[in-house]
Amino acid sequence: MNEKRDSFIDPLYNRIRLELGRERNYPIIQISKLSVFNELCKESLKQFICAGEGNITVIGDVETLGRMEGLGALSENLKYLVVLSDSPPEHNIDVIIQPPPDFMDENDRIFMVISDTAGVVFLGTVLEDSQRRGEENFIGGWSYHIGYIRELLKLYSPSIDISLSDDATNLEKITELSSRIMSLHAELVSEETSLRGLDKNELAVALEILKSISGKRRAHDVLYVFVEKISKVVPSDRCSIVRIWGQDEVAHVLASHDDAEIYDMSISLNKYPEIKKALATGEKVIINDVREDPLMIPCIDVLVKAGIRSILVLPIVLYDQEVGSLLLRAVRKQGSFTPKEISFFEIVTNAAANALERAQLFESVQQANKALEKLAVTDGLTELYNHRYFRERFEEEILRAQRYKIPLSCALFDIDDFKKCNDVYGHLFGDFVLKEIAKRMIQHVRRTDIVARYGGEEFVIIMPQTDLQGAITQAERVRKSIEERDFSYMGREVRITVSGGVAGMVHDEVLNIEDMIRIADIGLYEAKRSGKNKIVAPQLKQKNEKEFHQ
Repeated sequence: MNEKRDSFIDPLYNRIRLELGRERNYPIIQISKLSVFNELCKESLKQFICAGEGNITVIGDVETLGRMEGLGALSENLKYLVVLSDSPPEHNIDVIIQPPPDFMDENDRIFMVISDTAGVVFLGTVLEDSQRRGEENFIGGWSYHIGYIRELLKLYSPSIDISLSDDATNLEKITELSSRIMSLHAELVSEETSLRGLDKNELAVALEILKSISGKRRAHDVLYVFVEKISKVVPSDRCSIVRIWGQDEVAHVLASHDDAEIYDMSISLNKYPEIKKALATGEKVIINDVREDPLMIPCIDVLVKAGIRSILVLPIVLYDQEVGSLLLRAVRKQGSFTPKEISFFEIVTNAAANALERAQLFESVQQANKALEKLAVTDGLTELYNHRYFRERFEEEILRAQRYKIPLSCALFDIDDFKKCNDVYGHLFGDFVLKEIAKRMIQHVRRTDIVARYGGEEFVIIMPQTDLQGAITQAERVRKSIEERDFSYMGREVRITVSGGVAGMVHDEVLNIEDMIRIADIGLYEAKRSGKNKIVAPQLKQKNEKEFHQ
């Protein structure tokens, strides 16, 4: 036996799969048959062509590229075709011949398809093991993770300039492409690997489940369809997917087959000892009769009252820093889960694990992006919109008001004697005042109004479809809400007031955002100069003076 190819101690597989894959936690889906490897490579190429992806780069060894059909169809959208060999495959398109890395030899296989928005990589090794023959003499895997693909590009084609964006807007495209490849993978290996042990009818049902979830895009849809369909095959009174982060004592029900509306429902793990045990051991937990299992003593009364007899918990993903831990939990009121039923749960859950994990990762990234978007437009102290967002929205509202000839107003506020307030009571009290004023403003404006922190101790309110008189009334309401109730802080009651200036859109004049703010600022200055704690509208004053002189 060649020691170089002994088991997993293989230069390509060890360096790429174990070092990069495990240490950096990249998702790698294993492939154990060369025929499956080749079919998946063909499918990935087909999907990129069908999706109309542009600037496509294909990288592969000469053996794998020689089996590819459809490279010619890529000619218009092909950016690079890189062959890791001394001789190109027989295709009538320009290629870049590049020597393979030192650690790669004739038994290694590599195939990468990369566009501006997505990428997928397949790699593996044909093992020289006299004990194994034909289809089984292969070990490899595939991945869609952008970070992993970047690492591989450095190893296999460092001279090629490829810009692979990890913009979150591309994640939906990546998910769609990888789901289709995953669906084919499940079909190809069903009889031999991931679905071994199922009879013909069960296999058909299992494949239907995998196809159903691979066709869904929203994380909740994937999870719900999975538990809903699997609970029909193995009758369950409740079948759900639960997520736990790290050592948290709170779990989150992400989907439950008996209620499509349930999503991210919090539950205390203290009431679910079977889940805690599955997390601790990493193994499935089977409770045949809750009344006889010592594990369930802490919650036996609740279970008996609910009529629950048996419980099954199966780990799907045991702690991943991106998605936490995912577990499948099923309960039954009548009888226990049979060994055959448990086996079906296990086989199908294992086959679907990657799709379930990927769906939840997609959802996590979307939520993280929403949080980042909120941070980008939010003032950190008051949690109001920040100055940048205010200007963007005000520009939009001015254009809308001008186009449809509808009223628009704004009000600029400043806290009276705020420096004195900081000097006397301290800056922590000053921060408290800013937050409290923001809260009162939000409570006393309409849902259509936009409140922002303009800067320092200044606040601004945009009032769409509000004329000047209505804006004055609204600004007065806000001013009174601050004046009428003292600010309580560490046993002290402090009176705080604000002054404000109001400006309104005049449609026979061309006003931009600077004009509106300048008018409101003039009103604010006048309110301060004439005694503070009041609202002034310069345009109203000008109108009254004009009418008086007429």
